[in-house]
Amino acid sequence: MEITEVLPIKSLEEALSWKPLSESLPVIELQDRANYSIYGKDYKCHERFLTPKRLLNQGLPKTLICHDMQGGYLNDRFVNGTKSSNEYTFYNWSVIDTFIYFSHNFITIPPIGWINAAHKHGVKVLGTLITEWIDGNTLWLQVFSNLEKRDSLVDKLVEICKYYKFDGYLFNVENELELENIENMIETLSLLRTKLKTVIKHSEVIWYDSVSMETGKLIWQNQLNNHNKLAFQACDGIFLNYNWKEEDLVKSVTNAGNRVIDVYVGVDVFGRNCIGGLDCYKSLEIIRKYDLSVAIFAPGWTYETLNDKNKFNIVEDTFWRKLYPFLYIHIPCTLPFSTYFCRGYGSKKIENFVLSSLDAWYNLSKLNYQPSVPLCLLDGNFPCISYVDGEAIRGGGCLRLNGNNENTSYHRIFVCHFEVKSTLYFEITVKVLKPYDSHKIFLGALDPYGMPYKMEFGIQGDNNMFFNNCDDYSCIIPDSKIYNLTLENGWLLHKLKCEMVGTIVEVAIETEEPLLIGHLFINDGSNL
Repeated sequence: MEITEVLPIKSLEEALSWKPLSESLPVIELQDRANYSIYGKDYKCHERFLTPKRLLNQGLPKTLICHDMQGGYLNDRFVNGTKSSNEYTFYNWSVIDTFIYFSHNFITIPPIGWINAAHKHGVKVLGTLITEWIDGNTLWLQVFSNLEKRDSLVDKLVEICKYYKFDGYLFNVENELELENIENMIETLSLLRTKLKTVIKHSEVIWYDSVSMETGKLIWQNQLNNHNKLAFQACDGIFLNYNWKEEDLVKSVTNAGNRVIDVYVGVDVFGRNCIGGLDCYKSLEIIRKYDLSVAIFAPGWTYETLNDKNKFNIVEDTFWRKLYPFLYIHIPCTLPFSTYFCRGYGSKKIENFVLSSLDAWYNLSKLNYQPSVPLCLLDGNFPCISYVDGEAIRGGGCLRLNGNNENTSYHRIFVCHFEVKSTLYFEITVKVLKPYDSHKIFLGALDPYGMPYKMEFGIQGDNNMFFNNCDDYSCIIPDSKIYNLTLENGWLLHKLKCEMVGTIVEVAIETEEPLLIGHLFINDGSNL
């Protein structure tokens, strides 16, 4: 039986009777990232050969987003996408550690598209288990009336997670518990976490700051304290409620001990009794003072509150631009690496340069790897980088560098960590929007001893190819270089093959005029 859509599990009975279908699902495994990141405050869009301090990921505060939109399971629920446009998408994946799909159903299973989009970028995906109010209290009375039933529920949660290939759960108990069931709840959390890690080593269980583990009363704490510390100790982290004050963060740091980064401080973008909207960065500024992690709830506010959905990218970029100084940019490291920059939707569909459909479409599984910073961090009316719908080599859109009409503009596409052990294969396909446009492709690299160098190549004037015509001592010409430039369907393919032992750490383009980027491919000969 083919699964065409992903839907939640709405009752305990449905959960206990759940069985996987025989077919395997088209889900991408979680991809690796480099073991270091770059602090957003240190990232400069147009600085050549970025050399900020590399920060080891271990011990860095984390960033979690919790997707809550109109009850969930909108057009994102379809496994093979849908014929629609102007849907919500997300593309700032490089600064995210964990993505939670949230709804008010008992067990929220993340749709396949979200899992694939996140996993491509090395982002974990969690489902949600939620119980609320009187019905929630009744459900846990049923579960704990027979511990065999509790164990069966835990086993089903693990099976569901393994089958859909997501990475754990947010546990949200927003109802009162009987005193005698507090210990049962702690045991349930610990049991679920242990069993998940036996089948998914990187899995996580995160507790939401809700019911007290001392009194069983539903009292949101807005800090880590004795009311929720037992749950915190049984889990991989805690998601604090949104109505905190700075003194709550100070107490949380004290109570967390050596697990400060496992405390995710809630920020509600809708601003319910807290700072929200485009001012959310003010909350992050305070949270990061204490090296705490952050949980951004309902980031789809940038889409959901708009009457004119065509303005989504503008509002989305404005929102995240303000947050980047407080976030950590993660680094792709897996070869082969290939992206067409598609954001998982389009007003039409293109396959290998050819128009394949005039229908609008939306399928988050088709979202390709996005740039390290897919927006311009300079706050102005002339963004240096943007997305173009309808122009593509494959998918629904491509990347556009907007250039600078007065001075040559340097655009960083990726900070990366691609280790090359023998032979570099590099391809980038671009489209010039004005005749005789000059542009230069820039590869920043480290040799085996960690010394930086670069390769520059491209065209000048009337299609005059060049390779490393710079006077800079760090600009090298590698051995056995083969560099070709070909034209296909209006797109220019720069293709480089050369001997190399080292690491590609930066990919950038310098252009005076607007330029489209339709494809980027990097590989090492040892992978062939």
